[in-house]
Amino acid sequence: MSHDAPARRLSRLPENHAPERTALVHGAQHWTYGDLAAASGALAAEMDQLTGERVAFMLPNSPEALLTYLACFRSGAIAAPLNTRYAPPEVERALRHTRPRWLVVDESLTDRLDGVNPAVLAGVRVLVTGRGGRHEPFTPLLDPRPGDTGPPRRPSRPHGPERPAALFLTSGSTGEPKAVLHSHGSALAMLTSTSEAMGRIRGDDVVQVCDPLVHVSGFIETLSTIMAGGEAVLYDGFDLPGYVSGLLAHRPTLICTHIDVLAQLAHEPSAERSWFSSLRGVYTGGETVPDALQRDFTALTGVPIGVGYGLTEAIWLTVERDPGPGGAGCIGTPVGGAELRTDEETGELLVRGPMLMSRYWNDEELTRRSVWDGWLRTGDMASRDADGIWWFRDRIKNLIVRRTSKITPGEVESAIDEHPEVADSAVVAAPDSEEGQVPVAFVVLRQGGGLTADDLTAFLRGRIAAYKLPSRIHFLDALPLTASGKTSHHDLEAAATRG
Repeated sequence: MSHDAPARRLSRLPENHAPERTALVHGAQHWTYGDLAAASGALAAEMDQLTGERVAFMLPNSPEALLTYLACFRSGAIAAPLNTRYAPPEVERALRHTRPRWLVVDESLTDRLDGVNPAVLAGVRVLVTGRGGRHEPFTPLLDPRPGDTGPPRRPSRPHGPERPAALFLTSGSTGEPKAVLHSHGSALAMLTSTSEAMGRIRGDDVVQVCDPLVHVSGFIETLSTIMAGGEAVLYDGFDLPGYVSGLLAHRPTLICTHIDVLAQLAHEPSAERSWFSSLRGVYTGGETVPDALQRDFTALTGVPIGVGYGLTEAIWLTVERDPGPGGAGCIGTPVGGAELRTDEETGELLVRGPMLMSRYWNDEELTRRSVWDGWLRTGDMASRDADGIWWFRDRIKNLIVRRTSKITPGEVESAIDEHPEVADSAVVAAPDSEEGQVPVAFVVLRQGGGLTADDLTAFLRGRIAAYKLPSRIHFLDALPLTASGKTSHHDLEAAATRG
């Protein structure tokens, strides 16, 4: 079936391609499209009564993560991936928000459930990849019925484009998680726009993926490859030797990953152009690629870093495949039917298109504030030049973006304030040459408190994910205030920038 076939459906992605073709490589495992269709069909049959219900999963990059997505789409369940870096309190908040009927957890992560209130897990079917232990094993559910050599005999139900497909959790302005709901239609549009942005993924493409499947980045990279009939090579995270081995062993034609991965490759002293000779495209998401990195990477590989722009709520929206000199901040032109304009008063970038989310889960007020007449407020400022090319200007939302992971200052402050010796705190962003931005905390102790930065960091480790931990902690007698008596974040940001 061609990549542009109108009959393509999210619920039938593996079945659109020759069953003997390799679809997925993970370590020593090789899965064909027939394997994916059979295993996801068997799991979908087990989800028969879960139409419209949430299936949460906290899994590393693995066949099980991909199969859970595919089975949810086939059965009508809603896929609800959870960040594998969540600390137990964050897992509990996510579960309270999404209220899943199933929770699939990797056996290496089951300790995260020990700190979750048992009432939150009441009525939830917990399945564990591997042996299962005190929970039900997950792997047997992937086995087709005896005698089945392909998709289960029971046909998949047709799912209209408006039916909910996936919930992606992302940081909210209050520190509480917000869940972005995508429909079958918008999820398929995300995969289509991803393919278009990456030069239109083909059946003969090999795409190397190290971004997490439980995040929208790994989701679109992997599923857009499966949609096209290509081969996805999965790695659970990035380490330089393993990634380079993958480049040489699998000879990928496309990669799309975080900017820090590309920076490490570009600055590796032993790097050789031959590592990258199979690539026809290299892409990253975000607002900007520093000019120096663009020059270094292109000189080494011969392939420029294409830059795309999007949000969990709508992705991809734009791409610039061949940035020229002085291209930092260039996010290119729209893809996938996306429309962009700016608010005349604030300069805020507004977007709409088929890849736009349905709504925020269980949050009508946030949906109402964020989406107006079909246009999503991005919280970013941008402008379009005379050639119709869009440029990122600044961020309106008060988020810290650390290696593309979004951190809300409020959620870090809330965790700090739980310490009994803390009287007040504020967290701001500071620029960092390697990570983009890092959180820096300013803390006021209660009288007589002897808390140290190391003590506070150790306290926070069990409460928030490691990537949210402050890079630096400064102790003050009092937080600086504005004339109106509010915390002066401007003064704190200046202090954080000075170090």
